[in-house]
Amino acid sequence: MNKSLLLALLLLNLCSRAQDTVKVSTLAGLDNNAEKFYNSGISKFASKDYNGAIADFNQAIAANPNFEKSYYNRGIVKFDMNDIPGAISDYTQAITINDSCSICYFSRAQAQYATGEKSAAAGDYSKAIQLTPNYAQAYYYRGGILFERQEYKSALEDFDLAIKIKPDYAYAYNDRGSSKRQLEDYTGAVADYKKALELKSDMSFTHNNLGSALRKKGDFKGAIAAYDASLKLKETYVTFNNRGSARYDAGDYKGAIEDFSKAIKLKPDYFIAFNNRGAAKFKLNDNTGAIQDYDKAIQINSNYGYAYLNRGMAKELTRDQWGACKDWEQSVTLGVDAGKNFLKDCKK
Repeated sequence: MNKSLLLALLLLNLCSRAQDTVKVSTLAGLDNNAEKFYNSGISKFASKDYNGAIADFNQAIAANPNFEKSYYNRGIVKFDMNDIPGAISDYTQAITINDSCSICYFSRAQAQYATGEKSAAAGDYSKAIQLTPNYAQAYYYRGGILFERQEYKSALEDFDLAIKIKPDYAYAYNDRGSSKRQLEDYTGAVADYKKALELKSDMSFTHNNLGSALRKKGDFKGAIAAYDASLKLKETYVTFNNRGSARYDAGDYKGAIEDFSKAIKLKPDYFIAFNNRGAAKFKLNDNTGAIQDYDKAIQINSNYGYAYLNRGMAKELTRDQWGACKDWEQSVTLGVDAGKNFLKDCKK
C-alpha cells in the first residue's frame, strides 16, 4: 500500500522579542531635598545599587509625595529587582498623579505582561499609543499580544505601524514576518525576515524563522542554509529539529536523523524529535528503529497522536496488523483525522 508518512513539526520562535530598556533621566528644578535624593537615586540605579536607589527614591517621595518621576523610576528599579507587583504599584501611583504619562502606561504594561495579565497589558499599550501616537514600541508589544491571541491580521497592522514609525525596527520586521507566515504569505514572510537580518544579522531566531518560511515555499536548500546560519549563532534543539525536518523533506534521511539526534541530546524529553527521527528511519526501511523511536515519543507524551499514526504504519510493515490498527484507532481518538484512512483497511 502506498501511504504517505506524516511528519509532525514544532514551530517555535514565531514571535521572539527583545526587552527594550526604559531609560531614566535626571530631574532639576525642585527647591527641596526631593531633587537631591531623586538625582542620587538615578545615579545609584545606573551603578546597579538597587537597594540604595530605592532608599533614595523613598526619601524623594517623602519630601514630595506628588513626585511622579520618583514613583516611576522606583518602579523601574523594582522591576529590575523582579518585584513586579511593587513595580506595578509604583507605575499606578505615577499615573494617578499624571494620567498623561505615556511611558508610565507602557512600563506598567510591560510589568503586567510579565505577570501574565496580558489583557491589562494590551489596554495599557493602547493607552500609551493614545497619548503618544508615534510610540513604536507600544505598537510592537501590543502586536505581540495580538499574535499570541492568534489575531494575526491585527498583529500585522500593529507591526506595520511600528515599522512605519521606526523603519530600522529589526524585531518588528521579524514579528511581522511571523504574522505573514501564519497568514500563509510565505513570500512576504521571507522578505521581512531578510530585512530584519539586514538590520540585525545576529538574531539566531530570525535565521530559524527564515528557514521555516523557505521550507514552506519548498526551498529546502535555502531553508537548510538559513538553519545553518541560526545554528552558528546559537545551537538549540528547535533549530536542529527544524533543520532535520528540512533535510527530511529534501530526501536526506541520514542527515535528518543526525539533526533529530542532536535535538534529542539537547532535550532528552523532546518527543517530537523522537517521532521525527522515527519517520526518517522509516524512510530508510529501519522499521524496528522507527518503532523504538515512536515508543519513546509516546512514553514521553501519551497524547501525541502522530506518533501512534506513524507507529501504526511501521507496525504494519512488520506484519503486526492488529497492533497497527490499534495505533491508528488511538491516533483518531487523539484528533489525527488521517488515521481514519488507515482504519479502513483494518478488519472489523
